[in-house]
Amino acid sequence: MKRIFLLVFCILGRYTVFAQTCSCPDLLGQVISKTESDYAGYIHKVKEKDSSQYIGLKAMLKNKAVNTSFIDCYGVLQQYVAFFHDGHLDIFESPPKQPDSLAATVKTLSVPANYKEIISQKTGKDSIEGIWTTAGYQQVVIIKTGNNTFSGVVQQTSSPKWAPGMVKMEIEKTAKNTYNISVYRGDFARLRFEDIHIFKNVFLAMGNYRFAKTWPVNAEYKYINTKDPQLPVIKVIDKNNVLLTVPSALIDGRYLDSLLTKNDALIKSTPNLIVDVRGNGGGNYIWGSIYDIANTIVRPEPKKPGVSDLMLMASRDDAVYLYNMSAYYRKKKDDRATKYYDSLITVIKANPGTMIGFSFYRSRPDTDKRVVYKYPAHIAVITDKAVASAGEAFIIGLKETSSKMTLYGDNTFGMIDYSSVNALPIGDKNCPWYYWGYPVFFSTDIKTNPINPTGIKPDIYIPAQEKDWVQWVANDLNEKFKK
Repeated sequence: MKRIFLLVFCILGRYTVFAQTCSCPDLLGQVISKTESDYAGYIHKVKEKDSSQYIGLKAMLKNKAVNTSFIDCYGVLQQYVAFFHDGHLDIFESPPKQPDSLAATVKTLSVPANYKEIISQKTGKDSIEGIWTTAGYQQVVIIKTGNNTFSGVVQQTSSPKWAPGMVKMEIEKTAKNTYNISVYRGDFARLRFEDIHIFKNVFLAMGNYRFAKTWPVNAEYKYINTKDPQLPVIKVIDKNNVLLTVPSALIDGRYLDSLLTKNDALIKSTPNLIVDVRGNGGGNYIWGSIYDIANTIVRPEPKKPGVSDLMLMASRDDAVYLYNMSAYYRKKKDDRATKYYDSLITVIKANPGTMIGFSFYRSRPDTDKRVVYKYPAHIAVITDKAVASAGEAFIIGLKETSSKMTLYGDNTFGMIDYSSVNALPIGDKNCPWYYWGYPVFFSTDIKTNPINPTGIKPDIYIPAQEKDWVQWVANDLNEKFKK
């Protein structure tokens, strides 16, 4: 029987109601199928081990999905991907543009004029309570509304659709410094995020959103770009120490390059460079200029022939991903590079489900002579449990290219054994809302030297109770390298 696709749009409360073609069982089925055919971790964590727990979870979620709406299916899908304990395997929302009429459903709350005074005198207040800012001159006050619930209320905004008193965030505390947060987009669409943490005592990150806590003020506040909290900052700590913060890799690398160029003389005349990457959950490759500054290798060893950079589990989606990845070379009409990737794609298509070695295209061996600078003489990198993905790749790369580096802080998150996310829409073209992301590649030594279980361990742990980690590191460097 020919399937009839029907989509009924109507605003009911805050949500759009979808036809059966976009049902939760359909969504869950797609995510399961994609995970089992595309994600190498399914082989490593299920097929090569006792699969009884996984089989039981699938059966339970399939039953649960039958009575779950399209909108509420988010929780079901998240419960499925959470089984794999891999931050790169994820479900996220990207709803289409919503009608302006949705503004009528936005909650409003009144914030007392003496809010600061109330919070200052309050005992046992939660770390999330206070005033937070984000890019675009938007300021929200987070107030407690229940036993474990909070609301982020707009106080200032440059957005024409939003006004003071409107609720921008709804927050549920699930554990110590752990929150489930709903953020309402510029067009009032709700985006949900789970297991969100405050880091550096002042930074709240979820998806592409970055909020900095501007009040109550604490020691870490002075190291944040409060106009746009995801942007890097360079700051002189003392005559021996310069600080570079890189809180996000979801930025244009040219901004970081420009900042480093402007401060090149300062950095290369100061003994110590402190690079604070706390909270950097990954994103783009933006680290080249830092590698150049920190480098201690005059001439790198050529790559050994026949050794792969990474591995992948061949699938049709991987083939499309590599084709898109090679678009730069196709646009430049680089025939050698195009032929290289086309050959890989052919192998992938012919061997679905097979583990295949992968290496990035190189036009020639990277053995050029490199500069080693006298200063900075010491590179201190500060990390925490929110550093993941590209943030962790930066640390690994710096360890390989610089003997000047010492890692301070806490273990990283552990989200690097599987890497490079391919985000695919799930559902139907009539209900573009959810995306499923999976990591295409995995490390060649994932079974003998995995990083994800513990994260990257620092050389020197900073006491958890320390309020100003940057100053602690600066003091430690000054003590170790007295002149």
